[in-house]
Amino acid sequence: MSIKLKPRTYYKDSYNTEYEEYTIIYTGNKWVYIIAEKDKNKLLEKRNKKFNIATIEEWQHIINIYNSKIEEMSKEDVFLELL
Repeated sequence: MSIKLKPRTYYKDSYNTEYEEYTIIYTGNKWVYIIAEKDKNKLLEKRNKKFNIATIEEWQHIINIYNSKIEEMSKEDVFLELL
C-alpha cells in the first residue's frame, strides 16, 4: 500500500526508478498540480503555471494501480530541486 495523499502537500512521484524519472506534484484542496517533471536523459523541467492533472482522489487511485514510489517533500526540498 502506498502513501495516502494529503491536501496542501508536495510529493515526489517516482514512476520509473531505473531511469530516475519522476514528477514533483503539489496537492491543493481538491486538485493535484504538476510542479516539475524529470524524464530519461533530460533535465528537470519546471512548470511556469499551475497545471492540474487530476483530483487528489483520482491521483491516489493512479498511484495505487501503478504502485508508484511516492514520498512527501518539504517546501525546502522542492526549492532545492528546482534550483
